[in-house]
Amino acid sequence: MGERNIDAATTLALRSSLSRRRAMAGLAAVGGIVALGGFPRSARASTTMTWMGWQGYETPILTGDFLEKNDIDFQPTFISSNEEIITKLQAGGIGNTDLITMYFGYLPLMAEGGLLEPIDPARISNFPDLIPQFTSQGSIRHQGQLMGVPWNWGSLPLMYDPAVVSAKPQSWLDILADEHKGKVAMVDDPLGNLLIWGTVVTGKEVGTLLTKEEMAKVIDQLIEIKTKHARAFFPTYGDMADAFARNEVTVSAIGWEAVAVWAAGKGKTIEYTIPKEGTGMFMDCLCIPKDCPHPDLAYGMIDHIVSPEPQRVFAEEQSAGITNLKTVPKLSPALAESYQYSDIDSFMKRARLQPVPPTEEGEYATYDDFLAEYQRLQKA
Repeated sequence: MGERNIDAATTLALRSSLSRRRAMAGLAAVGGIVALGGFPRSARASTTMTWMGWQGYETPILTGDFLEKNDIDFQPTFISSNEEIITKLQAGGIGNTDLITMYFGYLPLMAEGGLLEPIDPARISNFPDLIPQFTSQGSIRHQGQLMGVPWNWGSLPLMYDPAVVSAKPQSWLDILADEHKGKVAMVDDPLGNLLIWGTVVTGKEVGTLLTKEEMAKVIDQLIEIKTKHARAFFPTYGDMADAFARNEVTVSAIGWEAVAVWAAGKGKTIEYTIPKEGTGMFMDCLCIPKDCPHPDLAYGMIDHIVSPEPQRVFAEEQSAGITNLKTVPKLSPALAESYQYSDIDSFMKRARLQPVPPTEEGEYATYDDFLAEYQRLQKA
């Protein structure tokens, strides 16, 4: 998932780029890799491969000898939001990008917008070993074709400092207690906040499919937390980990398992829990952009990323959930238990995979409606 942030200017751009009609209309606009800020090439390597994703997500690519064996000059571009990938692909990345990692909920939009190549699972030797509850998700397919390979996952738990919070929080609303006033951590993660608070505020199991009135109530609740209870509206999850390490915050309004790892690296023990309302869950997929320059190597890189050893290294370094079931016995017992690999179905009832809001007008508020509402939170 990575350290996420999104500023007002980016939000305004996304309101245009994430409309299905506009996404489908503007794909061939800007040519040349310069639009992406440039990917410097090394004279030493025979093949330059370009990749976009969260910082830290390159770990499995660098694990082992895949790059050396294939004589690859690996050029990553780190992102600050999933939506940034869509923007960059539209602005010259098509035909110049080999591989991306993307939240599964965006795949239908990207497939309909012509941003992705279909993936042949038969070309990925490790595909049969991946968690079937993930590979069977309908949203990672478009017109019957696979559009993304699930490779990592996690949840958005409530983080808390056990040194000052004696009783594990049972509800997300527990963070509103007077003892936490001015000590609540928030992160500027648009979709992440909706995945949690859409359910907490409305009681709906799927907190992303809301009416416009319900969406407004969710933002109203988040504004109340930000203005009356929060220490800060942090740009990234890394900033939140730093705040916990400095003893500035005691609980969070959103979380990620990796925050506990980062805080531990600074000498601070942080624990997390999934409250009774449940929480959001993310599943990131490896996707091949349209007109990928090196499709054979892209397939090879995907297969390498979801192979057991790169999966193990990534899981242990990031306290992350991984998808290759052959990797699970290689994980530390505590890590394997925290993700409930032995009972994924039960975990997915408490931490739920949810779609992004729809792009077309109808029963529910659209993604554009959500981003417009979210700006109220950013400005509050």
